[in-house]
Amino acid sequence: MQNAKIRIAEVDDARGIQAIYEPYVLETAITLTSQVPTLEQVAQTLLDTKRKYPYLVCCRNNRVLGFAFANRIHPHDAYNWNVELTIYISPQHQGRGIATALYTALFQLLRLQGFCNLYALITLPNEASIALHRHFGFRRVAVLERNGFKLGQWRDVLWLEYRLPNAADPAQHGNPVWPSQLNGNDVTTALAMASALLGGEQ
Repeated sequence: MQNAKIRIAEVDDARGIQAIYEPYVLETAITLTSQVPTLEQVAQTLLDTKRKYPYLVCCRNNRVLGFAFANRIHPHDAYNWNVELTIYISPQHQGRGIATALYTALFQLLRLQGFCNLYALITLPNEASIALHRHFGFRRVAVLERNGFKLGQWRDVLWLEYRLPNAADPAQHGNPVWPSQLNGNDVTTALAMASALLGGEQ
């Protein structure tokens, strides 16, 4: 994809993120959210997330084609090294390697921060998402049957887990660091390598 690149999301990306997310909310059970978040809510979530976790977008000519981020999965301190992942790609741009590029950068940044365990929750059926996560080595943990009700049906939710290779040992390194504490060159390299998967330049 010429001129496509992976970069850190900015608040100006909120409208593009909202536009991608809206059809998933209104027309599918891929997300169990029932109401489209307002532009202000999307922007606030982006800003809140970026303080502690990576929030990435794939852009081409300043248009957001997909986004991915990590967030806290549980409030207890013992879970500080775990994150839940979110990824959505514009329906018009699926199957072009965007999800793979976003995850490649996201996982590298999470490893650099010191996170260990990644979790994905997938509303079934969703073969495309399962295939993506299988590609990255996720394993099935459980299926929560009849876990959410949307669009007139009960929905099962699949839990997948992946332990980052070469993850930091919490006993030696303590809590994960914030994105602002990462080496800028390491971040640039991670984004550039992911962008290269799209044929783009960082």
